[in-house]
Parts: sequence; structure tokens; C-alpha cells
Amino acid sequence: MACSPHAAVHVAMTLDASYLRGTIAAVLSVLRHASCPGSVHFHFLAVSSEAAVRELRDTVRASFPSLVFRVYPFDESCVAGLIFTSIRGTLDRPLNYDRSYLATTLPSCVCRVVYLDSDVVLTDDIAALTVTPLPGETAVAAPKYCGANFTAYFTPGFWASLALFEAFAGVMVLDLSR
Repeated sequence: MACSPHAAVHVAMTLDASYLRGTIAAVLSVLRHASCPGSVHFHFLAVSSEAAVRELRDTVRASFPSLVFRVYPFDESCVAGLIFTSIRGTLDRPLNYDRSYLATTLPSCVCRVVYLDSDVVLTDDIAALTVTPLPGETAVAAPKYCGANFTAYFTPGFWASLALFEAFAGVMVLDLSR
């Protein structure tokens, strides 16, 4: 895929065998609701095995023959030793942290990207997200997750860790659900 900074929407997603059905469903929902599906460019981050990347690329191509996309191998060793056991096993997988490396993985011409998890189904045009104004030098924005019970994540034990407490000091939360 040639890099196109003029694409209406750049979408990044994880691509792996475990969540392939969800990723395919999410891509389909993006395309079904996009006002201009041909201007949506997908960037998939996949496990670093060449054989796995090739197989996943072929599956996406077979599902969406005219889709504009590229698969980037994700070097899982870059997060080795950085992941702590969590209360959700899926968060312990290295590929779950690929979104943290988008700035160094995607081509430099991609100035703005919408990252979607594989369990997301869109019901509106994704292009609306790309024109959402972000204040100052905000690097990341996320929609409000109304049904979340964060007490299971941010327990007193979590906040007792000085390193984690300091990591979240001054974090601003944007409500993009309006």
C-alpha cells in the first residue's frame, strides 16, 4: 500500500488468529457505514512470524479483495518483561500493547489514526472520529466507556504502588461521547 496522508481515515487494528473473526467483523462494520469506503486505509499489527503474517494477510485479502491495507509485524520482544500479570488474561498478551508503538510502526505520513479493538462494531461513519478536535497536543483520545466498572482495575492495591500512582498523575480524560 502506498502511503496516503490524504486518506479520509487511517484505521489501525491488531490482527491475530485468536481475534480474526472479530477483526473481520469490525472491518466490515467500518466499510458498511463509511461514506467513502475506498478512502479508508487499514493498518494491521500482527505477530512477528512471517508465516503467520502471510496467512493473516491472505485471509484479509480473501475477505475484502479491494481493501486498502498493510500488515506490520509486531516485535513482541519490545514489551518482554514489561507486562505485569493482570486480572484479565487477555491483557497479558504482548500483542495487546501494539497500539503503544503505532507512532514508530506506521509510515510517517500517517498523522492521525483511529485504533479499533477487534471487538468493536461501528454503527456510524468512522470519518467523524478523524475530525474530532483534540485540545492542545493531545496524543490519544478514547470514547467514554459508560458500562465500565473500573473498581475491578483500579483497586486500593493498584494505587498503593507509587510508580502507578505517579504514572497517572495529571492525566486528563476527554469525554468524546457528546
